[in-house]
Amino acid sequence: MLSFFRDIAAVHNLSFTGQEVLRALAIGLDGPNKKLVIVEEKNDSYDPQVIDLQQVHSCRIKKIYTAIHSSDYKKNRPDDYLKSIALELDLKTSKAPVVVFFYRNEQNSVHEIAELEARVRSWETMLSKMLIA
Repeated sequence: MLSFFRDIAAVHNLSFTGQEVLRALAIGLDGPNKKLVIVEEKNDSYDPQVIDLQQVHSCRIKKIYTAIHSSDYKKNRPDDYLKSIALELDLKTSKAPVVVFFYRNEQNSVHEIAELEARVRSWETMLSKMLIA
């Protein structure tokens, strides 16, 4: 995946000022050109996206939980019900938001939540600052 990620950057003449490689995701930021490259591994292939940050209205962290039964809530922690943590980018066009998953309960351990949440927070902070500038 990393070589594919680098190839996408080279094709678009991008140079990363920040990047992150996770289990099934590579994300890179070219700050001067305000471009975000996302490569997700899906079914043994790679799904690349190059996003112009000038076309992004806002970004936020989105957590999705499974249903919590009232009888189980006091026994378990909220993290036990966490289904995913994602970075959601709202575009200025009418297109659906771009969702970048950092944590999925079927791929990651509950013990990875704190680290992956810190990583997605870092990306949210960095991108939000760029959207204001």
